[in-house]
Amino acid sequence: MSALCAAVLGLAVLPGAALATSSQSEIDSAVDKAVEYVRAQQDPATGEPLGYEHGGFGSDWLVTSLAAAGVSAADVHGDAAGSPSLRDFLLGDYRTAFWTGGPGETFTTVDNYQRATLVSYAAGLDPARLAADANLPAQIAERWNPVNPGFGEASTGNTVFGILALKVTPVPVWALSPVASFLRQSQHDDGGWTYSAVATPGAKAEPSEPDTTGAAIAALCETGVPTYDPAVASALTYLKGLLVNSTGAFHYAFGDNADATAWAVSGLTACGIDPQSAAWTTAAGKTPIDHLLSLQLQTGPDAGAFGYSDTSAASLYSTQDALRAIAGGVFTAAPPTPSDSSLPRIHPAPTVAAGTPVPHVLVIELAPGNVRMCKVTTPVGAPLTQLLGAAKTGAKPAGCVTSLSTSSGEVEAINGFAPASQDEAWLARLDRGPVAVAAGQPVGFGDVVSLRLGERPEADDGPTGPAGSAGPAGQPGQRGKRGAKGRPGRNAHITCRAHRGKRSGKARIRCSVKKGGAQRGR
Repeated sequence: MSALCAAVLGLAVLPGAALATSSQSEIDSAVDKAVEYVRAQQDPATGEPLGYEHGGFGSDWLVTSLAAAGVSAADVHGDAAGSPSLRDFLLGDYRTAFWTGGPGETFTTVDNYQRATLVSYAAGLDPARLAADANLPAQIAERWNPVNPGFGEASTGNTVFGILALKVTPVPVWALSPVASFLRQSQHDDGGWTYSAVATPGAKAEPSEPDTTGAAIAALCETGVPTYDPAVASALTYLKGLLVNSTGAFHYAFGDNADATAWAVSGLTACGIDPQSAAWTTAAGKTPIDHLLSLQLQTGPDAGAFGYSDTSAASLYSTQDALRAIAGGVFTAAPPTPSDSSLPRIHPAPTVAAGTPVPHVLVIELAPGNVRMCKVTTPVGAPLTQLLGAAKTGAKPAGCVTSLSTSSGEVEAINGFAPASQDEAWLARLDRGPVAVAAGQPVGFGDVVSLRLGERPEADDGPTGPAGSAGPAGQPGQRGKRGAKGRPGRNAHITCRAHRGKRSGKARIRCSVKKGGAQRGR
């Protein structure tokens, strides 16, 4: 334990150190140049960013990088009046064409839904309410893997970005605890992680990757795990061991590059660690931020962009990674307020009529760590009990709800799990609303429905109405009886003296009252 504490103290969050060679003004200038370059790559006629593709690591990640720099996707558009913004483009694409790359080609892997959830959130779009049939978090929930708690095919990448994507939704943190536990189990012996493979006992000895490790600690820290947690502390030790003395890069087996360093930096930032602090400055006075700035092109048509491993050519993907990192951003970037005051920070969700079938995320905790997650489609406004009934036969994946019983309109048992006493009940929360006893409350468009057993809330007599006006003053009551009159004193004298105890040393006050020649002590 003492060794762990020493390691943690060595990696503690520290203010920026004087050793760092990149000043804040230099970082700010680099951010401005990168934003200017990114803006120039957009198609002004459609709002589409350069290099956009539906599958894989598309350039829509630029939205999280711009958000880290304080730029709203609603403000990124051409100069002509009415030019579609980057947010407009993503809204149209995510709710319709995003899932079809071409004739007979459909992108439905879970990593695409995870990326689109994070990007749409950063763009100021509600990922659960893009359209009546476009609920991105529900698509992630549909790919819940109950065997290896996570999403889709078991891999560190799917696990990490599943956590990060659902973290920006109303899915409660307790629902992600088994996924975080699975991520811990996948940690390699050297303290890091690799992207594609889950670390089996034989694979745990394989070298890790700094970029995946950065994303993994971001997922853990954003679910509330502290930096002194053994899994995070081990990962920080691993990353610190990769620092290249002469450049500040995080060494990568296939060549030091902007992407690996940037992901690691975003992981540090998510854990509250300053990558410019003394703990992350090499003996040569270099930090990871220094390495990233050294890869920015300074002249030519691509000035402001970042190269992958040098400045010989611009890389759009490296640019979005580096921009996010040097701007102090993480993978879960919150949407900035647009500079155009006429534009809302969050684009309004479409109006969907009551009774329209829409997908929902359903999360159930049967016992601590025993979580079920699925997608359930029910009409807008349907009661919660109807949604749970629909989950018995139509949930994806199946098995989310295998049995359901109700009593007096309340949920009595789910999958055979019932309250242990009358003081407990099945509690439900719809989206970010209040927690209440699970019953027939209507489920709104795109609501996340989460249920767990817990202490029954105190009785609620319903909402309190507005206070009425004060009534007339009542008649005064009868006056109470006067107490007995004391005897008047005569020639009374009070004398007090302090006496200090021999053992305790405490002072005690002794007073005497002298009245008419008699003396009594108190």
